[in-house]
Amino acid sequence: MAIIPFHIVDAFADHPFTGNPAAIIPNAASLSDAEMLQITDELSMEAGFVLPPGRSEADVRLRFFTSRREAPLSGHVVIAAFASMADRGFYRADPAGTHLKVQTGAGILPVTLTAAADGRTVITLGLPGPRFGEPVPASEVAAALGVPVESIGLGDNHPQRVSCGFDQIVVPVCDRDVMRGAFQDSEAIGRLTDLRGVGGITLVCPATVRADTDVHCRFFHPRVGAVEDRASGTSLGAAAAWLVAHGVVPGSGRVRVTTEQGHALGRPTRAELTVTKEGGTVTSVELSATGAVVMRGSFHFARKAAVAY
Repeated sequence: MAIIPFHIVDAFADHPFTGNPAAIIPNAASLSDAEMLQITDELSMEAGFVLPPGRSEADVRLRFFTSRREAPLSGHVVIAAFASMADRGFYRADPAGTHLKVQTGAGILPVTLTAAADGRTVITLGLPGPRFGEPVPASEVAAALGVPVESIGLGDNHPQRVSCGFDQIVVPVCDRDVMRGAFQDSEAIGRLTDLRGVGGITLVCPATVRADTDVHCRFFHPRVGAVEDRASGTSLGAAAAWLVAHGVVPGSGRVRVTTEQGHALGRPTRAELTVTKEGGTVTSVELSATGAVVMRGSFHFARKAAVAY
């Protein structure tokens, strides 16, 4: 009989029942791929599996699963995993920052745990370097979303393929009402992501709900996970890179971008991103957020119960 502990952690949250939940399995070295998929499916949320590092320069390894497949990287699961490890005392945050390296399918990435004055642990993840791809016609995006084509774009800035570890289309939206609308045709969105060979689309709009945020975001990835996500670190990283690269959020050097997301799903989230822009080129993106452990439990199953999919 296998007894496998798990934690449920609300990422992008400083108290329970907010943010974006993720399941964290702290000691996953004994699990097969099939068992990881079954555990993820049973919990009905994205899951992160904590493993010993496979490379000497990393402190820990994380694998990421949706109920459909393994993913190379999930930003909110990284936040949840390190919130879980800090909560257990596996790693301790320091006011000056505890610096670590995490091995992922997208490479070895830097993570810093900072002890805030209020006792929270702030997790900062250095995302994979941003890559900017081809522009995407506003007409294609508008048709997939079922919105007027004139609502797509901010000035001279139009949809574009961007990646910070996960290829997607960043879509600027200039109409607040369109941004707050219901996008129910997930098949049409899926056809667009298939056509363009990306994992999802991220909508960005400067008309925010909160006065202390820079941009309102929504993320759709119906072929990979949930149709709409409450908060996605790789999505927000790509959005922040695009916003700073195109001057929608002005600045150079280290530029802070504060995002909000999840309001349409009843789970508002907030994140801080730091975008480094040197000589007019965006070179790096860091994501900072907190997480709250809301549940601890364990799976009990006979090992022969796990079958290959």
